[in-house]
Amino acid sequence: MTKEEWLTQARSYEDALKSLVGEYHPSVGYRRHTLPITAPAAEDACISVREEISRAEPQDPVQRLTVALATGDVSEIYSVLGQAWFGVPESTSCWNIRGFKEAVDLMDDPPEPPEPNDD
Repeated sequence: MTKEEWLTQARSYEDALKSLVGEYHPSVGYRRHTLPITAPAAEDACISVREEISRAEPQDPVQRLTVALATGDVSEIYSVLGQAWFGVPESTSCWNIRGFKEAVDLMDDPPEPPEPNDD
């Protein structure tokens, strides 16, 4: 997928992605969610990563995502989504979270780097 195609897809998912980031990004204050944990060891491992993201993230992640989508900053979009990923409970029910499927689609198929010029 080209950068432009990826950005078009990301922008079409904007509301769902903002929902995911606003609810699950560790810097918004991780809350215990009611999803059944289906991978307890992975959930335990995510705790320290969530804490690290929360300490290191001074800006509102939804605002970061909004600006990145508007300016076409693929790296920043990917970063915010990757951080939010760690806030999602390790549960097979995560597929029911608004924006999760869309984030997975984007993260599974990042834009290909442009071909270098042969000049």
